[in-house]
Amino acid sequence: MTEFLQLVMSGLAIGSIYGVVALGFVLIYKSTDIFNFAQGDLVMIGAYLGYGVLVMTGFPFWAAALIVLVLSVAIGFVLHWFVFKPLIGSPLLIMVMATIALSLIIRGLVIIIWGPASLAYPETLPNVPLNIGGVRIALVDLIIMGVAAIALVVFALFFQFSRTGLHMRAIAENPKAAAVVGINANRMFALAFVIAMVTASVGGLLLANLHTVSSAISEIGLIAFPAAVLGGMRSIPGSMIGGLVVGVAGQLAAGYLGGSVATAITFAILLVVLLVRPQGILGKREVVRA
Repeated sequence: MTEFLQLVMSGLAIGSIYGVVALGFVLIYKSTDIFNFAQGDLVMIGAYLGYGVLVMTGFPFWAAALIVLVLSVAIGFVLHWFVFKPLIGSPLLIMVMATIALSLIIRGLVIIIWGPASLAYPETLPNVPLNIGGVRIALVDLIIMGVAAIALVVFALFFQFSRTGLHMRAIAENPKAAAVVGINANRMFALAFVIAMVTASVGGLLLANLHTVSSAISEIGLIAFPAAVLGGMRSIPGSMIGGLVVGVAGQLAAGYLGGSVATAITFAILLVVLLVRPQGILGKREVVRA
């Protein structure tokens, strides 16, 4: 039982990161109907930026994180204007191929700048083991879950109650009607990509504390995307629920069946859920009138 609980806690920690990254997928799709398959590479950028700022400045983690988030805002605007804005309204295949091309370009640039070798991330977040009811939990795991929970609450409140959040929801629901009432669609699209880049950087900063920094971090997108689909591609709370389900399922599969089958179990769960509920756990079924 103790081993089971430890695997669950570990799964909740990594699942929280999946949820934050999946949130980026949801934000972009919710606002623009674009599947951004380069989201995992944006996470990698956040991890490398965090490493670079920490090593070059020696700042504490919170200060380095603020600098990374400011840089992420700038990167988000650049990617929107030069990559994603021209894709809005394009056929699905073109959007998919363009984001895959962006993914490969980002990986190439990262290898050119930082090299192909893995980099040891400076010790930043405390990794003190805690014993709670016989279950050993790393303090860093609790911090990661706390940051993810805060991110979820902040964005949920932002979309539910803020004027800008309501405008973004209006654009997602009906772009033409929103434009008629004076909502600037381009501004909302740009903001969506900036927020997605910021969430990716948060995921990268957290993930780097659990692993070394390398181009392999980008592979988190292969897990976070199914998590977003599982929770519902237009649901912000669903992205976190999907991430937690995928994280816990993956850790339990790795612990009892071996790490090689963890990804297979993840996609098996996704397949079952989509067969039963195609719109995802918290997604809304679209009604099409003939």
